[in-house]
Amino acid sequence: MGIGFVFILHLIAIGIFSGLIAAIVSIITFFSSKKENRKRNIWTAIFSPFVGLYTLYMCGLIGSGIVSTIKNVDIGIGDAWYVPLPDNCQLLFIDIPEQAYIEKNGQTVISEVSQLQQLDNKILGKTGSNKFFSYNTTTNELKEFTTENELIIQNSNIKPNLINAIEFYSDKRNDIAGVALIFVAIASLIISLTAIYLTRKIIVRLTKPKVLT
Repeated sequence: MGIGFVFILHLIAIGIFSGLIAAIVSIITFFSSKKENRKRNIWTAIFSPFVGLYTLYMCGLIGSGIVSTIKNVDIGIGDAWYVPLPDNCQLLFIDIPEQAYIEKNGQTVISEVSQLQQLDNKILGKTGSNKFFSYNTTTNELKEFTTENELIIQNSNIKPNLINAIEFYSDKRNDIAGVALIFVAIASLIISLTAIYLTRKIIVRLTKPKVLT
C-alpha cells in the first residue's frame, strides 16, 4: 500500500479511536462533574482526544519525515522500507518484508536477499533461491556462489554471520535513526499535551458565563 493510502487509513483509525475515547470520557464526565462545570468539562472530553491524538500523529509523521530525509531511512509507513549501505547503496524492501534487494544509484544489484552481513564495504548474503553472494560496494563487484563453502573460501575461510534481512534492516535503522526518532516521539508528545491544554483553555474561555452589568 502506498503512503497516501496508509495515511488515510491512519486518519480514519485515529478518528474512530478518538470518538470512542470521547464518548466514554464524556459519559463519565457527565455523571462526575458538578453542574456548574459540566458543560465545559464535557466539551473538553469531546475535543481533547481528537486534538491530542491527531496532533501526536501529525507531529510524529512530520518529524519522522525530517529524520527520513536527513538519515536516509524510510519514514515508517507505506509499502517501502530501506536503510543506507556504503557508497550510495541501500537495502530496500517493497511489499514483501521477507525478501529485500540491494540497489546502487537506483539500479538493482541483487534481488531476493533473505540473509546478509555487512563487513565495511563488503556485503555477504544469501538469496531466496539458496544462492550466496559477496558484493563490494566500492568497486561494484558482485560474486555469486552456489554453496556457502564457496562463500567461506572467498571470505578468507571465515564463516559469515548472516542474519535475516528484516532483522538486519531493523538493527541498522535503529542504529542510524533510533535516537532521533525517540526525540521526535518525545517532542510530539509534549506538543500534543500542550495542544490539549490550550484546547481546555479555549473551551473554558468560550463557555465562561457572561457577567451582566
